[in-house]
Amino acid sequence: MPPIGVVHLVRRANGPAPLERFLRSYREQPAGLEHELLLLLKGFGAGLPDEYRRLVEGLPHRELALPDRGFDLEPYFSAASHFEHTYFCFFNSFSRLLAPGWLAKLRTPLDDRGIGVVSATGSWQSFPALRAERERELARMRLGARLAWRVRHIAAERTFAGRVQRAAAWMLGSVGLWDPARYFPAFPNYHVRTNAFMAHRDVLAAIRLPRLVFKLNALALESGNDSLTAQVMRAGLRPVVVDREGRVFEKEQWCLSNTFRQSRQEGLLVADNQTDAYEQADAKGRADFAHQAWGEFARPA
Repeated sequence: MPPIGVVHLVRRANGPAPLERFLRSYREQPAGLEHELLLLLKGFGAGLPDEYRRLVEGLPHRELALPDRGFDLEPYFSAASHFEHTYFCFFNSFSRLLAPGWLAKLRTPLDDRGIGVVSATGSWQSFPALRAERERELARMRLGARLAWRVRHIAAERTFAGRVQRAAAWMLGSVGLWDPARYFPAFPNYHVRTNAFMAHRDVLAAIRLPRLVFKLNALALESGNDSLTAQVMRAGLRPVVVDREGRVFEKEQWCLSNTFRQSRQEGLLVADNQTDAYEQADAKGRADFAHQAWGEFARPA
């Protein structure tokens, strides 16, 4: 068995198109290291429908069926406990590989025993800072426009549970009972993005995983006070980002990697729906995205 398991999350609710895009990039971009492909089948029940099965036909892999809960991170940790590999490289449903040698580039930094997690992207974004900036903008609006924005913001959530959570956060925040500054660090909030990351199984086994019932729980595990990155750093290990050339960036240098919402993202090794949003935005949208991620160090295209 190869020491590396490459884990891709396949969620039935997203339809077959994201899997097709990932597998196209997987077949086109050589990994650069021997590995085993592991597909997490989330929400499929007994097995893959024919339209999905055709996509994986002839592709060596193993599958793990999981219920549709826990967002992305809970299934990742289920895979790390279920499979036997020494290293795991995780990709979410919308990930696409952009350069050859992608696995070698993610794996090589882990030869440094001081590095705990390697990601294709990272961010300094702070949820409390974003909320405070948004509230200042809303305060300048007339009451009707402000309420209309709130309604659109709630309706934008795809799931009923997500809409309930946004509505509850709004109501509790309006009376001072919900303050994200208690749960999320201020800017710069160093955190690797979990759309594409890699770690040793021992590092993953040491992570305390909360019950991921609400989207806010998943957001906190990615960028909160007790995030994956925060737990890695408290263990005395470093989180790093690697670009498509294999260059390694420490957390203070992530703004220079041009991998996430910076410049033209020309350093990006693994794309996803969030990097696509930046690429497809107009000039103002890219400037807003870059500012949220990097503050005064933003350099939008």
